[in-house]
Amino acid sequence: MHLTIVGCGYVGMALARHLQERRPKLRLTLTTTQNDRRAELDPLADQVVVCEAQSQLGLYEALNGCDIAVFSFGPAGNHQVDEAGYRHIFIDSFACLDKLLPELATLKQLIYTSSCSVYGDARGSWVDEATPPNPRDDLGAVILESERLLQSMASSSRRVCLLRLGALHGLSRDLKRRFRSLAGQKWNSDGQEYTNWIHVDDVAGVLTAAIDGNWSGVVNVVDNTPISMSELLDSTLQQQGLEPIQWSKEVRGSICNRRICNARLHKLGYQLIHPSTAPTIGSVNVCGDPKRLRP
Repeated sequence: MHLTIVGCGYVGMALARHLQERRPKLRLTLTTTQNDRRAELDPLADQVVVCEAQSQLGLYEALNGCDIAVFSFGPAGNHQVDEAGYRHIFIDSFACLDKLLPELATLKQLIYTSSCSVYGDARGSWVDEATPPNPRDDLGAVILESERLLQSMASSSRRVCLLRLGALHGLSRDLKRRFRSLAGQKWNSDGQEYTNWIHVDDVAGVLTAAIDGNWSGVVNVVDNTPISMSELLDSTLQQQGLEPIQWSKEVRGSICNRRICNARLHKLGYQLIHPSTAPTIGSVNVCGDPKRLRP
């Protein structure tokens, strides 16, 4: 089997490392936009292609002859990107792919690491894959548009799988380190809005399961326990002996409050490595029972 990972940032690298035990039976192609990353990527792949995903020549080189393509590109972590930047990264890339598909006869599965941001605000209610998307901002709207563009490429011989990821944590994104600087700060909400997380180990595991199982359609990729912002931050800071957040009684600004159900992920047979981000889960509602397909 020949697999191409388009975009080797945080998620793409996690998947590439996860798949190393399958080589050399698995032929692996990785793409990057930075030539200086070759030395890092060469040991992990049979082929490294330096290209922009909006380049027909570069994308064709990366995808020619491959069976499965995983698209895990996105803005660089140290760059703020506006709507136009998002459109260039996501829409232009998939438009380029669409033009190339007639020349990519071996390509049987397209997998996209999308985002739960397409759901928007649900006022704390549960949402699942059947919930109509309702992005709260222009960036979420671009992600939804990119999903629909990729879905239009599905055919009787080509499956499309959209993995909607929650907020990421794990190696190099430790929550204690991330939240340490917030100690004692004022927060413009009461902290009761829910957040939904997934460990990067599980993202790599789910991607591998999607490849092995030839998944299609939309799958929410979050852990079992949505957790309120106040519970997550206060407990994380308390564990480090730091001051708690000063929560406001008045909610200001745009708050995104939803609980993402992962029942379909369980139904597909995936077992989470990290079932919970919460320090304790006694007070957290869980939508992880595979028998409970709708919250």
